[in-house]
Amino acid sequence: MFAMVRRLLDIPWLGGIRVAPWFLLMGLVIIAAAAIGAAWIQSHPERLNYGTRAYRITPAQAELTFDVEKSPNAVAECTVRARARDNEVVGRRTDIVVGPALDGRRVTTTTVVLATSREANVVEVEDCQIARAG
Repeated sequence: MFAMVRRLLDIPWLGGIRVAPWFLLMGLVIIAAAAIGAAWIQSHPERLNYGTRAYRITPAQAELTFDVEKSPNAVAECTVRARARDNEVVGRRTDIVVGPALDGRRVTTTTVVLATSREANVVEVEDCQIARAG
């Protein structure tokens, strides 16, 4: 039995009997790690990405359109802020709820208008969190 295993593992192009088992073992470890990683990613639907699509700034308000990528049934809560040229926050909204997607899509586009205390230079998504996983 041991001789048969030894013959199977004696692969000349992998370095013979001393090296081939290690290559085979490392290949199995890499495949197992990839499978575990893929299963972990699929089991965590609370992943969330967001990005700015467009914004418009006037002296008294700022409007931001942004995309939120999440599980279609999840609910996210986002905070949007507007900053002046000196980096001071001149407007903020924390009550933005991005609900479940009715069409089953992962990306939801949201437009927010917030009042500013003076003219902003930039408006951005400060933070988004999953409030309810779906």
